[in-house]
Amino acid sequence: MMPVLRRPRFWLLALILIAALWLRLASIRFGLPGLNDPDELMFELGAIRMLRGATLNPGWFGHPATITMYVLALVNIGVFLTGWLAGWFPTVTAFATAIYGDPGWVILPGRIAMTVFGLGTLLLTCRLATRLFSPRAGVVAAALLACSPVHITYSQIIRSDMMACFFMLLALLSALNIAERGRRRDIAVAALWLALAVTTKWPFALSGLPIAAALALRAWEGRIGWPQATRRLAALCALCGLFIILLSPYLLLDYPTVLRNLSGEGQVRHLGSTGGTLMQNAAWYLNGPLIGGLSLVGTVMLVPGMVLCWRNRRARLLLLPLLLSFILLLSVQTMVWERWALPLLFICAVVIGAAVDAAATRAGGRRGGAVVALFLVAMLLPMLLQARLDARERMNDTRQIASAWARRHVPPGSTVLIEHFAFDLVQQPWHFLFPIGEAGCVDAKGLLQGKTSYAPIDQARGSRANIDYGTMAASKRASCRPDFAILTQYDRYRREQHSFPIEYAAYRELLSRGRVVASFAPRKGAIGGRVVTVVDFRRPGKAGVKGRAGS
Repeated sequence: MMPVLRRPRFWLLALILIAALWLRLASIRFGLPGLNDPDELMFELGAIRMLRGATLNPGWFGHPATITMYVLALVNIGVFLTGWLAGWFPTVTAFATAIYGDPGWVILPGRIAMTVFGLGTLLLTCRLATRLFSPRAGVVAAALLACSPVHITYSQIIRSDMMACFFMLLALLSALNIAERGRRRDIAVAALWLALAVTTKWPFALSGLPIAAALALRAWEGRIGWPQATRRLAALCALCGLFIILLSPYLLLDYPTVLRNLSGEGQVRHLGSTGGTLMQNAAWYLNGPLIGGLSLVGTVMLVPGMVLCWRNRRARLLLLPLLLSFILLLSVQTMVWERWALPLLFICAVVIGAAVDAAATRAGGRRGGAVVALFLVAMLLPMLLQARLDARERMNDTRQIASAWARRHVPPGSTVLIEHFAFDLVQQPWHFLFPIGEAGCVDAKGLLQGKTSYAPIDQARGSRANIDYGTMAASKRASCRPDFAILTQYDRYRREQHSFPIEYAAYRELLSRGRVVASFAPRKGAIGGRVVTVVDFRRPGKAGVKGRAGS
């Protein structure tokens, strides 16, 4: 038997990974075939565009998420080949028809790919904490992230954030290699991981800070001169730029699209996510993603952990500048998003692992093991309970509840306005309208049957942060004459009408033409999603449904 297999830490880490996998796969099918996060479809459309056009240009560069869409394209190829061998998809056309009718064919494998990256971040965090502090600190950090509700959520959804964190951790480990060994190969590898992080998500350019700090540390300790450290830093930047161009050449070749996408991402306000002052934003992240993603006890342990980091020269130079830079970057933004806090969780997990390890070492012997167990129970139990409630909410979403109501009450032949990607309704005998910016209410089934790419949608969307009835061009509202409307954004605009008066007024005018026949609201720990309002626009004499509000 290999020596590593005899180590209890190996089996403990394997158990943590198995538990983490189960926590993520148990509810990974949430919403399907409907899509509750519209960005999942956007990423997939970029991947499909590359496959259809045999190009490396995804046509969208907002994050830029290029590497994410490359991965999704590879996953889609794997799904097609599997289906072709199994006889499900005799041709590429049959595969395209299947995924436009039920995107779950590619969304679910794409989510599983994100889960794999999520599990990878657990291993990398464990490795980082082990090298900076101790094996015990590494196991604690991995266990903390395995049970983190925030980490679980973003390991189950197609986005660029988890992948960017994966590459950030690889860059951190490369920085540690540079600090310890300083080989030229380490510089090249670090440049590659940094380029992958940047081409996955722009803000992760901050991952270059620990690499620069590692070079400064070697110069400070006298192992290389400052001029040599400067030359190596310049080489790192040049290599990183070269790798970025090689990985995502259309960042240069299609720069007009890049600029347009970046202007669309630079919103001052966003429905449901508008931030406040620097201190308000910092408090929001502390009270939300950090405490929710690390537990209250874990967050408290950050205090002694930071002291330990400060005393550890490598940790002080590699972790703290990166942590503080991300905190500052998030706090000065005009918006707040839970997912933006993901990079903080990994660094904080290492810090918490160090604090727990120090407490156990201080206790000594068997009491040390008891201290670790006590801390793990105090940190993991509340997070596991919250993760269970979150999973229940994801599997019981108001949008799917509204779809079930519509299948029972909306007559065949009706025209239905929808604001979310309700693929679970696409087989119903209705005519669907979907509001898209300057295009107005378009034929949703026609878009699917025509296998529309993201490009025309992006063009009609313009710089709008959301695609809904409220943001649709006022001149196009006449194109929306439905019998029913399933509104997922109205209540959000109602709550923030002071910030979005024009959008809210559009909804008020729309609702004045009909009557609300059903409403479905989330309930903490039981039902997730947004408030969904169903409106009947038929003439009273024609209406054959007398629905009642649900909750």
